[in-house]
Amino acid sequence: MDGSEPKVTGPSIIDNNHVETAPPTDATRTVLAEVNDNVTSNGRKDDTKTKKDVAWGDDNDLIDSDDEKQGLDPGDKILRDLANAKPEKKKKKKKKSGKKGAAAPTGFEEYYVDVPVTPEQYQEEKAIYDPSITFSGRIETAIQRYVARRKFDSERKDLFDKYMSYGGVDSGPKMFGGGLDQQTLEDSSAAEIATMTATNFVDFDKHDPRSSQYVVDFDGVLKGFLSSRLPAAFNMETEQQIKSHVAVIRNFLNYLLHHDVCPEYQDQINAARDTCNIAEKQLFSISQACRLLPGDFNKACSVIFGGQYQGSYIGDYEWTKGLNFDKGMSEDQARRIFLAGLAAHGDNEVYEKYTKHITKKKARIVEDIATDLEIVEMECANPEILSYYGSKENPVKGLLPLGMLRVKTWKNPDDPPEDLTEEEELERAGKPQEIKSYTFWVEDQVMSKLFVGMKFTAHVYKLSFGVWFLDTVLGAYCSFYRVLPNEKMLGWREHKYLPPRAVNRPPDLQIVTRQEETEEEEAPEALSGEGEGEVGKQYEQGEDIIVEE
Repeated sequence: MDGSEPKVTGPSIIDNNHVETAPPTDATRTVLAEVNDNVTSNGRKDDTKTKKDVAWGDDNDLIDSDDEKQGLDPGDKILRDLANAKPEKKKKKKKKSGKKGAAAPTGFEEYYVDVPVTPEQYQEEKAIYDPSITFSGRIETAIQRYVARRKFDSERKDLFDKYMSYGGVDSGPKMFGGGLDQQTLEDSSAAEIATMTATNFVDFDKHDPRSSQYVVDFDGVLKGFLSSRLPAAFNMETEQQIKSHVAVIRNFLNYLLHHDVCPEYQDQINAARDTCNIAEKQLFSISQACRLLPGDFNKACSVIFGGQYQGSYIGDYEWTKGLNFDKGMSEDQARRIFLAGLAAHGDNEVYEKYTKHITKKKARIVEDIATDLEIVEMECANPEILSYYGSKENPVKGLLPLGMLRVKTWKNPDDPPEDLTEEEELERAGKPQEIKSYTFWVEDQVMSKLFVGMKFTAHVYKLSFGVWFLDTVLGAYCSFYRVLPNEKMLGWREHKYLPPRAVNRPPDLQIVTRQEETEEEEAPEALSGEGEGEVGKQYEQGEDIIVEE
């Protein structure tokens, strides 16, 4: 041979180390017969298959001896095997879960507490929260570090920013746009990173400790925010929603105490935490009470005597048949509820007046007042009153026992000022505010959702026989309701001087205005108004005149 590569003329026998090529021989046929007998198509040993004789065909195919005896052509065998072959089932891939392990805590869990401060952190915080630093500087640093250590969702972040704005802390864009590169993160401390990514800042005018324009009051700001701002800006229907909203603020107050940010205001912060506990209960009670007020008896009075609910019943319409929703109160139902309440709570004088006015058809509304009220006492139905409505085991259907709700007027700080003359204002300023008291008949079921000190705005009516009733409740508030001047500062920005916009005028034009009367120089005759033409008319009207040089 001349040393060239040998030509491959037969099948390959694959070894783990090399590949040999050779023409088929008797030894090769013997090896293939043993391999075919002990190995299945997928490469696994088949112990259940019986040993068969194998012969090497003319087409280099492996043919069973039984097929050869039957005279089966190799091509027919292939077609037969293809027809009987079953498609391989693809294994379903398991979907990988998107979560890798337990979710990291957000810092707002119910029983979450900050980890103990290490000695290094203590020394660091001792420096940045040193009492020699102004309160505005310390609280700004604490807010920025708090935000960096909590995982806010969109709703919590919106609530926290509104709380900060209400308390005089501005919320704006980040100081540095975009993200921070890895080098910056490695070269900066935690405090520096928190400052660079912060969105809450204290204005410079609040950094002056000698300024008496601003007062630090954690509890006062929180009472104003929870009682006036929070219910107006967020959904407060369920107890879970209310607790979630209040927990954000309580979490922040706990952070201030844990890191000893402002020990001089520790009593205020503790009082604010107590306010959070009270607010959770009262806000949920208000949410429930607003669905029930003014109650069935007061609605019945409104239907009968021409209040807000008169004519609101739609149960007589055909399209409402079979539908399950509040269809209002019919007049028959209203009379039944009203007469039961009058019999239970009305004294002889009230009942005699009512009988006389009904007979003469003079029962009507004689006084209509829109006022702000505060609950001072609630008296549930006594056993004698309950007897009118049946026993607990066998109550009268459609009638609920009535209690007594006693209220007094109060001045809502959010009401618009009255339009009074100077004389009327002086006259009113010299007199103490008049406080009126009212008593309403309200179901015990409704009063179970009320509390002493609760405030509400309502439309109340007085009937000709001396009974007062609540027609419409326009809003309800916490016992600590207040409106701070901070409300007026929301969204306010410093005024900036804007220079007049430059106007490019042709170089051959100039503006000539009418000269002041005090100037001695006389105006040209063409501009004095005495001349004729359009220019004189423009001058007389005080218009600016453009003339060519």
